[in-house]
Amino acid sequence: MNVLRRNSIYLAVMAGFFFSPSLLAKDLTMDHLPIIKKDTITGFSNGGWALDRYTELERLDSKACITVADLKGPGLITHFHTTRHYKPEVSTRGIVLLIYFDNETEPAVQCPLGDFFGDGCNGKSMDFSTPLIECAPGSYNVYIPMPFKTSAKVMLRNDTDIRLDNYSYVEWEPLDAWNPDMGYFHATYQRKAFQLSDKSHETFFHVNGAGHLLGRQFSVATDEPMFEHFNFVMEGNNEVDIDGRERQLDYLGSEDSFTFSWGFQRRFAGYRAGMPFLKTDEPLYLLSMYRFHDHMPIRFKKELNWSINWKYEYKGSEQWRKDLDQRVKDGGGWVDYATVYYWYQDNPAGYHHQPLAPVPERIKDLLKSSRSPAPDNTQEK
Repeated sequence: MNVLRRNSIYLAVMAGFFFSPSLLAKDLTMDHLPIIKKDTITGFSNGGWALDRYTELERLDSKACITVADLKGPGLITHFHTTRHYKPEVSTRGIVLLIYFDNETEPAVQCPLGDFFGDGCNGKSMDFSTPLIECAPGSYNVYIPMPFKTSAKVMLRNDTDIRLDNYSYVEWEPLDAWNPDMGYFHATYQRKAFQLSDKSHETFFHVNGAGHLLGRQFSVATDEPMFEHFNFVMEGNNEVDIDGRERQLDYLGSEDSFTFSWGFQRRFAGYRAGMPFLKTDEPLYLLSMYRFHDHMPIRFKKELNWSINWKYEYKGSEQWRKDLDQRVKDGGGWVDYATVYYWYQDNPAGYHHQPLAPVPERIKDLLKSSRSPAPDNTQEK
């Protein structure tokens, strides 16, 4: 098999729309590493550090938006590295990662920096490493393949009032030719707070187009006493509707959809799933978890909708349900979800992202409190 053919197949399996068990077994192993590509140039781009020999680089000043890499295609981003920053309680969500493909004006990726890398609950996660994202000591890394046909631009935007020291770089390779089977990587961040009851059915992600879902990251916060240890919160069925087929995937509860069982027991960092932060003591309960589906991406031709349905839970506990209804009427029952979804799509700008809240709102541990006064755990680690 020639180098171009092998390279195209490997990328198409990771980022494209066809699936072959034989190709998966052969090309998602490390057997491509010994292949010598004499005519392939290793690409590299620095950003953020305007000191030492790099005085021409842009600094991540307050309200600045800097370009880490501006690349011409066809090519493939293989690694993006960036530092963690001063005052993490502000900078983790105050810095935004933006990635644009093929000269589009709508970014394919728009996420607060920490959430994109799984540093959930506004920077409280333990260090962990997966083949795709990594929270390393002092830095973040992503190894998700990001192919582009004509151009790619990786940017960091500092929405805070603080000048932040940053060093970032992008590693990439040019491709001999564009493979139309390859998709464009996307990621989006959303945050929502709502009063959770036995009548709740909430949509967390919806996308139109063709592609496949690669993974997701959730940060969940609540100070509702009835939700201690994320009681009831974790029970909602995760329902995935695909191309008009309702509940094509139907996970029993959120913990099982993230590959855990019997609740959220302790911190854990795994190859494809993890729970890098968990706080279950009063007054504020916090949870961060991730899962990747690279072993079998969730594929869609027209649309995908991910929702959580609590309407069928605790049917045998009528008094508990009545008590929760009363808590909601009294102003309680609030839960706060900050989510990141990762996917590939056939369109380089296939998604319209929700506007991000102003930084003072964005960095709150909890958007809505069920207690009065609300707990302050902004320094909790």
